[in-house]
Amino acid sequence: MKLISFFVFLFLSNYCFSNQVEYLANTRIIEKNEVNIHKLFPNQLAIAMPFANQLILNPEQKKALEEKAVIKIELVYTKYRTSSLFNQKELNIKRLKELQKLLPQLFENPLWDFNLISQTNGNSREECNKMFHGFIFTFRPNSTPETLEQEANYLDRLVSQTIKNDSLKKSSNKLELIADIKTRWDDRIGYVHDTIWKEEEEVPVPDFFYDQSLYQDSTVLNSFSRNKNWKNFIVVTDVTGSMSPYIAQVFMWLKEQTEKANVQGFVFFNDGDNKPSNRKKPLETEGVYVVNNSSTEEVMAMAAKCMRKGSGGGESLENDIEAILLGIEEYSKIDEIILVADNRESMRDYKFIEKVKKPVHVILCGSDTRVNIQYLDLARHTKGTVHTKENDIIALDGFSNGQRFMIDDFEYLYENKQFHYLYK
Repeated sequence: MKLISFFVFLFLSNYCFSNQVEYLANTRIIEKNEVNIHKLFPNQLAIAMPFANQLILNPEQKKALEEKAVIKIELVYTKYRTSSLFNQKELNIKRLKELQKLLPQLFENPLWDFNLISQTNGNSREECNKMFHGFIFTFRPNSTPETLEQEANYLDRLVSQTIKNDSLKKSSNKLELIADIKTRWDDRIGYVHDTIWKEEEEVPVPDFFYDQSLYQDSTVLNSFSRNKNWKNFIVVTDVTGSMSPYIAQVFMWLKEQTEKANVQGFVFFNDGDNKPSNRKKPLETEGVYVVNNSSTEEVMAMAAKCMRKGSGGGESLENDIEAILLGIEEYSKIDEIILVADNRESMRDYKFIEKVKKPVHVILCGSDTRVNIQYLDLARHTKGTVHTKENDIIALDGFSNGQRFMIDDFEYLYENKQFHYLYK
């Protein structure tokens, strides 16, 4: 029976990968005169291939990409053909298959955007041979002690602003909010809340930040607003580099709570307190900080402390389960866990989800493309839920084998006790 299950899984994996490659090969084509490979940003790497060939010329780049959180892949080729019979799409598919052989983990959980770049310069084989062909990877930059400090300082300024606003409220019964929450109606899902920062009260966001638009993404606030029935819980939050936009929303939500008894405490995790990657073991990574829900200022200060001590982010794995289990140990009488997770990062300790015995409600930050299926698995196993900016995915434990479903604009499949991406 186990052998049959293995072959079913193998067939399904190959089927999904084949559809995935076909889907990518039919992506909209962007035309550029020429891609200058010598002007890549520090958070970009390239895997080169010859003109009209799928051979990988620099496979040593594999090591540099293995633990990166890739956010975009571009397949670059030239539009020029030496023969009218040449099929560019077939070559693109062969190149994608070669990339999958080199970096299979990229295709297991593909949370990156993908573009086809057709270079219009080059009118002969000789000219094209001098141009770049292959893949350009853009990954989330690793945080440095300096950038971590900037993000932590941002959280500190929010603490100071909170204390100032509390003083104003006590003295004048007027609360100056850091940001406004603008409510709008969406015909598909009802009310949606957007974060609108006030210019006169704005706490400046770190200017180095790789994607400033994340500071306008109200996923956390929307999820809490739609789910007011959560009771007697802890909030477990990823505070590695790049999560400060969402930690700020946790603070804003906490400030608005009139009944704080529902929130017993907070657990922050940073994936190892700056520990080298080769020393990070599942459930023993460390870098987990716990604080009671005694005051908003103490909670916010602990989050900033945890971020400062962290490894920074940029890796593709985090210690979510370790943090959840420690939280359950500290707060054994809670009923459920709210996990504020980074959608583009997977779980270092994913294989230990069966150890979690309480419902986990996952708020997925940065899930503007596909949802990380590891978190669907976690929610299903624990009889919890998953939440994006605009959607709540519930009753995952009731899915039947072979069931297909949509989240936002993407289709998924539940098969053989796991979730899979579907491509069409």
